[in-house]
Amino acid sequence: MIKSNFKDIVFDDFKSGVVNGVRKKWKCRKLNKPKQNQLKFTGICASRFYANYDKFYYKKYSFSGCYGNYSLFYSHCKYRDDYIYIHLQHKAIKGKDADTIYDDVLMLIESIGINLKTLQIDRKINRIDYKRDSECELNSMVEKQASLSIMSKLPTGIRGVNLETYETAIKYKPKSSCGIEIIVYFKDEQLKRQKKKGLRLQLKEFENVIRVEVRDKNKRLNYNKKNTFKMEKTIDNYYKESIADEHFSKYVKPIFYTEPFYRLDYALLAIQTDRRLTEAEAEKLCKLVIDINEKGFTRAKEEYSYCDDTFEKHIKLLRSIEINPLTFDEDIDLAILHNFTTKEVCRDFSIYDGEHEKLRLEFINEYGF
Repeated sequence: MIKSNFKDIVFDDFKSGVVNGVRKKWKCRKLNKPKQNQLKFTGICASRFYANYDKFYYKKYSFSGCYGNYSLFYSHCKYRDDYIYIHLQHKAIKGKDADTIYDDVLMLIESIGINLKTLQIDRKINRIDYKRDSECELNSMVEKQASLSIMSKLPTGIRGVNLETYETAIKYKPKSSCGIEIIVYFKDEQLKRQKKKGLRLQLKEFENVIRVEVRDKNKRLNYNKKNTFKMEKTIDNYYKESIADEHFSKYVKPIFYTEPFYRLDYALLAIQTDRRLTEAEAEKLCKLVIDINEKGFTRAKEEYSYCDDTFEKHIKLLRSIEINPLTFDEDIDLAILHNFTTKEVCRDFSIYDGEHEKLRLEFINEYGF
């Protein structure tokens, strides 16, 4: 590793950043791993760092900070390249194309004293989340009840993920670190549990909004290089609406399907009065829908009277007459619920916004400081 010239970086510049001519203070956060050689960047000056360069180089250290809609994490592993991770909030990417987003990040990195010439500028991403927001339009309380009823009947495991249930949310957590993560929750309920500035405005904006997220984390992005999407993990490849749509089609559609959700009795009535079905078919499909409603999808499939092939055949037959196998309970005062996972009924289908990282860019500093 080659030591940078003293002029290449002023360590005190980590205390502040200049973007579009505006200088703001970074908010320093303490590191979570006390066993590491902890360094808060606000406490290091250039002279002290370079006077002890060899000491720092042979140790493992990291520092982090926040600046507006950006946060930075710098990680140094001894004998290895340094890594810089930039987390972007929704406001930092909304309405911008990939080139603009990347240029803004480079300007930010340069403004806090990091020499861009020492970085590998290959437009890599470390994580990206896709989301769809659907708003309860008529009776929010009843629609929330119907949505929770649907979520209580989902498959407990599918395509390498296991279901975890919460009071007002569900998560499909991957069995391996290379898996896709799927989360469905009520955005306003999540915001109410937080303490942050501007919460009232956010609550108003996301009132009665149900959110569906598909998360691509770093190991999955690496896996996708040779599998599934077979493309490099760059912002140019992943920051596209078509790729977001493909994620939902591949991972969310097999769980929630695309048809609207019916109350159980309305679904049964629709099956019984459909002239495309024989009497025997209608009877079998009614039993299937009742079983899924009462037992949940996974248990209904395990205890189905016929083989798995027949179960899947009946699911396809249900969907061919535009009936979703998932129904909500009869005590809910609503006949039909729009499928909140489909693009057609969503008010917003862009990159995820919230408190978690939406888009995380990765840089390698080949020469350290």
